[in-house]
Amino acid sequence: MTGGGARELFAVAAMLARGTSRAERRRRRLLTSCAALATFFLLGAVNLLLIRGTFHTQWAGLVAEEGLRPGTALAMALLVVPVLALLHQAGRVAQATQERRLAALRLAGATPRDVRTLGAVEAVRVGTTGAVIGAIAYVCGQQAAMAALGVVNTARYAIPPWPVPLVLALVVGAAVTVSLLVSRHVVTSPLRVSRRASRPRPAPYTLIPLALGVLVMVVGTLTRELDKVGVPLFFLGSALTVAGVVVGSSRLILESSRLAARRARSPETLLAARALEADPRAGGRAMAVVGLVVAFGTGAGAIEWEVIHNATAVGEPIDEFWRVSLGLTHLAVLFALVVAVTALVVHRAESLLEGGRSMAALAAAGAPVAALRRAALRQTLIAATPICVIAAVAALIGMTPGIFTDPSLPMVAWTSGRALLMVAIAVASAAAVTALSGRLLARAASPDRLRAE
Repeated sequence: MTGGGARELFAVAAMLARGTSRAERRRRRLLTSCAALATFFLLGAVNLLLIRGTFHTQWAGLVAEEGLRPGTALAMALLVVPVLALLHQAGRVAQATQERRLAALRLAGATPRDVRTLGAVEAVRVGTTGAVIGAIAYVCGQQAAMAALGVVNTARYAIPPWPVPLVLALVVGAAVTVSLLVSRHVVTSPLRVSRRASRPRPAPYTLIPLALGVLVMVVGTLTRELDKVGVPLFFLGSALTVAGVVVGSSRLILESSRLAARRARSPETLLAARALEADPRAGGRAMAVVGLVVAFGTGAGAIEWEVIHNATAVGEPIDEFWRVSLGLTHLAVLFALVVAVTALVVHRAESLLEGGRSMAALAAAGAPVAALRRAALRQTLIAATPICVIAAVAALIGMTPGIFTDPSLPMVAWTSGRALLMVAIAVASAAAVTALSGRLLARAASPDRLRAE
């Protein structure tokens, strides 16, 4: 294949696509769904930004009022973040299979450039399919919603044709980028596939953006009356907090696993802690999405308290706009939680795929499968609990500094209760995913995994 043109590369890509396994087809369907969801949300955000003017209507205040559309568009764009995280996790699941395929192609004479091109072709095909499905779903769904709501001037709300190809290209480019990032640390040779044995530990400075973001959020919240200062500071602090949760999650897991290992009183806890300590980055990628859901849910609870408090102070019912807005916020948090749980399922499959031989060796040495299941559950709890708690505390302090400066029992009860509820839901969801994957663990612990063929 060396020196071959694009026709040969596409022919090989089509042959590999036809000869995939059932698990590989499932992974591709998951990647296609992620690309479709990302396209749907990005088209919605662009659509809102392109609508001009304020007009009176009873069916969609968030769309009708010009001042509210940018915030709604930002919220829709933020929903792409957990989808991209899921896309990254799904790409990592097939990394081992792709590496073996790479080695086989190198043995057949393919150059490194050829195999990289094949990977890009596969990502373009999957991303394009998902992006087109997402665009069709958005346009058809929007037209159906306007018809059901009795909207007359549909051209004012419908997305124009020109931004659609741009969004499609952006989603496909993101799919290709994620595909390349997944395998950037893989070392492939024509004779064997090997990984770097030593993985770098997460540095302590990765926690700085989280602490700095909370501080900036507090300053922005306390000075929110000054729109030219407080509002930009608050949004800057929010962005830093989100980035801090993402980049600092691996370090939090590392410290949590070390603490759990020192205080372990059972073999299962020690095994779980040492496994996390050996590779905290894998768990950090998945748990960061869960931490973001907790942070957004806690922040939504703080906004709810302010809305309820203001309405109660003047003796008036809560405005319909806030009811609709908070309802949509709850739906967005629920959707993000579903995506995060799906990412945890994918992460669980990835960890069992990569650590299957270790599980099989422990089972062959006499470790009961029930003990391995308990170790896996404790591993999830050690990884999820600190990230969820710190994400909730960061959002709580950043958005309601009045808990410390001017505390009141109703405010503390409402906001703290909401934070605890989000932490409990997130940790319970992560534990449920691990508990329900017992069949996969039993399969990974089978002695057949120790056979070398």
